[in-house]
Amino acid sequence: MPKSVTFDRNQVMENVMKLFWKKGYNGTSMQDLVDVTGLNRSSFYNSFGDKFSLYEEALGYYQDQQMDALNQFVSGYSSPKEAIISLFKGMTQTPASGPKMGCMVSKCTSELSNVEPRIVPFLKENKDRVLNVFLRLIQEAQSKGEIDAQKDAKTLALYLFANLQGVNITSLLESDLEGVTDQVLESL
Repeated sequence: MPKSVTFDRNQVMENVMKLFWKKGYNGTSMQDLVDVTGLNRSSFYNSFGDKFSLYEEALGYYQDQQMDALNQFVSGYSSPKEAIISLFKGMTQTPASGPKMGCMVSKCTSELSNVEPRIVPFLKENKDRVLNVFLRLIQEAQSKGEIDAQKDAKTLALYLFANLQGVNITSLLESDLEGVTDQVLESL
C-alpha cells in the first residue's frame, strides 16, 4: 500500500518558490531543495519528480500569484493609462532595504531561455499573458482618448513588456529607476 502524502504542498511550494527565486535554477542544489521541503530525497522524487519539474511548478505558482496581483492592481483604476503609469511608478518605489529579488520569471528568462528549451514554452506563455493585460489597457485607453489611437497597440504593448522586463532585471543592480520609467511612460 503506497504511503499517503503528509506535507502541505502549498507551503512546500511557497518555500521552494522563494528558494528558486533567490538562488535561480542553477544556484539551487538538490540538498537546498531537500532542506527547504523537509523531505528526504526518495520522498522528494516521489512527490515532485526531478529538480526541473519542481522548478517549472514553482514558476507556475509564482506566475499565478503575480498575474492575480497584476489583474487585481489594474482593475483598481478607472483610467487604463493611469493603471499602466501606476504599475511602472510602483516598480520604482520598492523598498531599498533588504535583498533585491527582482522578478522570478525575468530572472528565469535571463538564466535559462537560451540553454533550456523545455522552459521556452512557459516563458512565451507568460509573455503572452502579460502582453494581453497591456494590450487590453492600451486599447481601453485609446478608446477613451488617453492614448493616441494612431499608435499600434500591439507594438506599444510589446514595448511596455520589454521595458517591464528590463526594469525588473535592472532593479537588481540599481534602485533609482524613476527617470527610466518616466522615459518609458513618455511613449504613451
